[in-house]
Amino acid sequence: MTPAPTTTGNGPGTTTWVTSSEAVAAAKRMAAAQAVGDPVCSLAAVGQPDPKLVPQVRRIDIGHYGNYWCLIW
Repeated sequence: MTPAPTTTGNGPGTTTWVTSSEAVAAAKRMAAAQAVGDPVCSLAAVGQPDPKLVPQVRRIDIGHYGNYWCLIW
């Protein structure tokens, strides 16, 4: 399930999560190759990524296909 684009507040430290066609395309490439990792992804995972590995940034583009996830920041 792809999380809907959301904003978690409006102050400092706020991260906006946006579904990105570029991240979805990378997740599709990983699924087709059955391998984790794509040059476009800052973080790639099979299954949901560990939130502790995600930095506090203003925006994170996300995409997934099957069990493959791509996050770009």
